[in-house]
Amino acid sequence: MVDPETLVHWLQSTIAVLQDAAIASDFFSEAAKALVENIGLDTGWVLTWEPDTQGWVERACHYGGHAGDEADRRPSNKFLNRVRDLKRTSWTAPEQDLTDSNRSLLPVKAAVAAPILDREGKVIGALYGDRRQGAQGEAKFSKLEALLVELLAGGIATGLARLEQEKKYDIVVNQIELILGPDLAREVRENPDLTRGREAEITVLFADIRNFSKISRFLGHKTTFDWINDVMQQLSRCVIRHQGVIVDYIGDALMAMWGAPKADPEHATRACLAAIDMLEIVPEINKSWMQLPERMGLGIGINTGMASIGNTGSHERIKYGPLGNTVNLASRVEGATKYLKSYLMVTEMTHRLLDPSIPSRRLCSVRVVNIDDPVNLYEIVDSSRFATLDPERYQGDWNELRIRYEAALSAFDDEQFNLAAQTLGNLLTDFPKDGPSLVLLRRAVDGLIEGPDDAHPIWNLPGK
Repeated sequence: MVDPETLVHWLQSTIAVLQDAAIASDFFSEAAKALVENIGLDTGWVLTWEPDTQGWVERACHYGGHAGDEADRRPSNKFLNRVRDLKRTSWTAPEQDLTDSNRSLLPVKAAVAAPILDREGKVIGALYGDRRQGAQGEAKFSKLEALLVELLAGGIATGLARLEQEKKYDIVVNQIELILGPDLAREVRENPDLTRGREAEITVLFADIRNFSKISRFLGHKTTFDWINDVMQQLSRCVIRHQGVIVDYIGDALMAMWGAPKADPEHATRACLAAIDMLEIVPEINKSWMQLPERMGLGIGINTGMASIGNTGSHERIKYGPLGNTVNLASRVEGATKYLKSYLMVTEMTHRLLDPSIPSRRLCSVRVVNIDDPVNLYEIVDSSRFATLDPERYQGDWNELRIRYEAALSAFDDEQFNLAAQTLGNLLTDFPKDGPSLVLLRRAVDGLIEGPDDAHPIWNLPGK
């Protein structure tokens, strides 16, 4: 009969191991030690079952003071396998056939083993202890002692689950830092709710490489990867420099956002400044890759609006980012840069929030594929910084170009196609490489010949 003081001591020791299991990586050895010193065993073992090898692997062991051949102290596989098959704690004596085929366990007077179960109830290990000839305490096991061994086994199961969760957490943290950067990742760790779905106003940017197919065919597979990694690295630095979050790399495109996980009243302006930086470094990238068959270009679309923000991936592979129409429209605006012969365009929702010092002009109203509502598009230009991006285009007085273009656009919207065409013709004499003016002139001429279509002045873009 176990006296109350001894029982309390056992329970205190068991609780200490359980606490270690929640915070320490060496709870295996603590559990083996507790078996010997607190329950009064001669030998204590923690083992795990390896399905691939169909065998038991030692994780920790602790020997008591009983002398003997340690090579003969290993647990009986036969006994452990019986515990694994039954999935319950067993205690026994050697006369109940504890012997393995390759050796004798005759010195063992009694043995006890408890299975370690995972969350699905599968046996992933066992806690084993025995008493031998000359061991301290009774040679047999009581039910209470067996239950204490079982309690320790439960603590080990808790510790294994904890370590698995910590491993997954470390992976997630590393992924979050790669995606958000260390500062924002720290915020997510301190406030895990930020990764759950929520609504927020954000600005989304899509940047797509132009001439990718031709360049990749010329470079070949290996060099293409080196080139695209260099490009994305430099574009990503522009995002991070302006406190943005890199959401994804999609083939030859980059997606980023501002305004989440941390609210930022300047999210629209920061996104546009990052985009301007991207376009400014394109000539530098082309210069460092002189072997390219033609210059790399870049088209950037930006949109602002409400979106659902959170982990759009899984627990194993986090993908923090936005979902919704705001994202889809930003992607369509990037595609629209090809139709309007522009490098950088934003929606009216973004334009309303921009710092007035950022140069811009309204280009037109469009309806993009799969989105019914029309949207006003604006071009963002920093002619001094874009001088090497397209030298023939960014010459002359940008403000004069803006004023004359917007006058032509106003005439076009009012169905004054003759006035619009005349204004644009004069404008192109001074700014012959202005892409949006060339596009609007073509639309004005079509209006003169065919008259306004049903959607005028909205332009239904033919593709993405």
